[in-house]
Order: sequence, then C-alpha cells, then structure tokens
Amino acid sequence: MKQKTTPGLFVLLSMLVAFGFTNRTSTSMKKGISRPEKVEQYIKKYRYLSVELNEMTGIPTAIIIAVAGLESDWGKSDLALKANNHFGIKANDDWQGPMYCKPSTEYLDGLPVQSWECFRKYPLIRKSYEDFGQFLLTRSNYQNLNYYPNWDIRAWATGLQAGGYATDPGYAQKLIGAIEEYNLYEP
Repeated sequence: MKQKTTPGLFVLLSMLVAFGFTNRTSTSMKKGISRPEKVEQYIKKYRYLSVELNEMTGIPTAIIIAVAGLESDWGKSDLALKANNHFGIKANDDWQGPMYCKPSTEYLDGLPVQSWECFRKYPLIRKSYEDFGQFLLTRSNYQNLNYYPNWDIRAWATGLQAGGYATDPGYAQKLIGAIEEYNLYEP
C-alpha cells in the first residue's frame, strides 16, 4: 500500500535537499557544536598537528588549538599567511631564523598600544607548531606549566598569561572562552 505524502512535507524535504542539509553536516554540527566556518576549517586542517604536539610535549590539545587559532585568526591573519607563524611568537634576541615585521597591538599597563614588532618566520606551518612546543618547554617563565594536569585548561591558560606569553591582560580568559565556546575538546 502506497503512503500519501502531504504537500507541505514534500516541500520541506525538497528544501532540505536543495540547501544541502542532508549528509553535508560537519562532525561538530552532528555533535551539537556550533563553530564559525573559519574555526571549523582550521580545526579540520590543523588538529593533527596539535595532537602530535600534545603527544610530544604534554601541552593540552585544546590549549594548542586555542592559542594557534586566536594568534593566527584561525589561519587568516597576515602573520599566518606570510610567515607561517600561527602562535605569534616574536623574533627576540635568541632567534636566528628569518623574521617578518609588522604593526602589532601590544598592551602597556592594560592599555592597547600600536608598535612595530618582528615575529619568527617559518618555512612550514608544522615548524611553527614545533617551535611553540620548544618555546614553552625551554623557557623558565613557563616551567610551572609542567605541574598542571593536562585536563586543567584554566590553569594552563592562566599559566601562559602569568608567564608573559601575551601582553593582553584578558588573554587567559580569551583562551578559556575560545575553548568553551567552540568546544575545542572535541575534534
């Protein structure tokens, strides 16, 4: 026996198919996670690098993705595109490699100030990830991070800020906010 389909249901199903709501939903949407497209694309493209870095260093994957995402505007910043620098690491006195210099917003006494800064330039994005791990593991101002459990994202975020990773006084909260808002614990 053939079932009747009401015209309203047929129209609704046709619209869903026409707008691509079937079989093209991202993994995060299936899990109920809502992320902007550039965040979703960044995670799809570079999550494997954060997992590798986590396995090599113990730095939480969510922290790696949050720092890389915020510092690189999810891979869209000038620094990311022209220098493969996804972590905003500056070229200080100890840096022997190529540099990319540009205007930057830094915070002095909690107030934003424009300055000219030089950043590390990498031949590959992978090198940026590897350097971030070495940067945190070898600097004395980040040694306290070794004592935080991998699951304690708040401790890691505040530890990065306390160690001087960024001059933005709200940096730790921005990291925590990105991790929670975009559910960076999930793939």
